[in-house]
Amino acid sequence: MTVSGRSLEAMVTNREPILRALVRGPLNKPELTEAVDSSRSTVDRAIRELVDAGLVGRADGRYEATLAGRSALDAVEAFHDRMHGVESAAGVLSHLGPDEPINPDFLAGADVHVATPEMPDGVVERLFDSVEAATHLRGIAPVALSGHLNGFYEAARSNDARVEMLIDADVLDSLVATASTRETLLAQLRKERVTILRGEVPFSFGLWLTEAEAGVVVYSDTGVRGVIINDDAEACAWAETIFETLSAEAQRLTASGIATDD
Repeated sequence: MTVSGRSLEAMVTNREPILRALVRGPLNKPELTEAVDSSRSTVDRAIRELVDAGLVGRADGRYEATLAGRSALDAVEAFHDRMHGVESAAGVLSHLGPDEPINPDFLAGADVHVATPEMPDGVVERLFDSVEAATHLRGIAPVALSGHLNGFYEAARSNDARVEMLIDADVLDSLVATASTRETLLAQLRKERVTILRGEVPFSFGLWLTEAEAGVVVYSDTGVRGVIINDDAEACAWAETIFETLSAEAQRLTASGIATDD
């Protein structure tokens, strides 16, 4: 029996409970029928399809998932995780353009926090919680919410963290041109463990990365719309690659390089 990729996906999705039961260990048909709480006729049809597709093998009257079966189940489960991540984040992602470079893998298993009218700053507090726990923080800011600037650096420095921030060139120039935010930047630049970079940020979402997790900040016209956080190794690697790529082309800001006359 030849099964195309699409037909295989449909088969595994349709027979997922039976295949999962056989991944756990060998079962005969009565045991399998009881394990999946299904009829014998349904189990018979499923076993026949799975065996013909090479996903299940038989030995000594018992059935067990083959390597192909285990791999197919892993692939379908990974797809489900990604779809669940997209579904959870849809309300936040709707505030981004269609070409924003967020890797769909970053959404799999992610925690999504959405701002509400009752708690508009709740998502910012979740970001601060992550920053506060860090010993090494890297971040990318395409915009700057001046009302949160002091709070962000205070949270980052509460654990004496090493901080590397890449701020969009136009945004940073605007911050330097404003007396209050310029003083905040100067105070941070005088600290040995703080690095501020000026560079091009070719997307509209913010990004941060600690040793424990990575996060995306999505903005709306009224402020922070939501944050998406993931502690998976692949999610953190994706965020690190973006930071390292952009920071390699950025310029380091120095306290002496900021004019202090208004």
